[in-house]
Amino acid sequence: MTRLLLAVLGLPLLLCACQDQGARAQTAALQARVDRLEEALRTLQEAQANQASTLPANLRQVTAQAAAQNCANSLTRELESFRENSLDRRYPTAAQLVLPPACADQRVNWLSRSPQTYTFTVTDAQGRELARQSGS
Repeated sequence: MTRLLLAVLGLPLLLCACQDQGARAQTAALQARVDRLEEALRTLQEAQANQASTLPANLRQVTAQAAAQNCANSLTRELESFRENSLDRRYPTAAQLVLPPACADQRVNWLSRSPQTYTFTVTDAQGRELARQSGS
């Protein structure tokens, strides 16, 4: 009877031990998976942080380039329109020219300017050329 009682009491202990090993294996596998996912998340966050730090500079540069080109196109339209409407088919003098609104915050540099030709650039604050236009 004692053996039967020990067997009955020992069986649940033996089953619990087996379940502990299975549970430990599952827990270890899950922990390894969580570790891999956390590492992947850290990698993605670092890549996103690196991209975010370079993106605004690129956006500023692209925006400055687009604004400069818009100014150059608007100024060219003004110059060509003046020439088409002038009796002697000439470009306006400095006193006759009003820069278009698109050039309000831009640096326009005249490389050459005469009644029959012009060349100008639009530069950034550091003097880098962002746009250039010529006409004759």
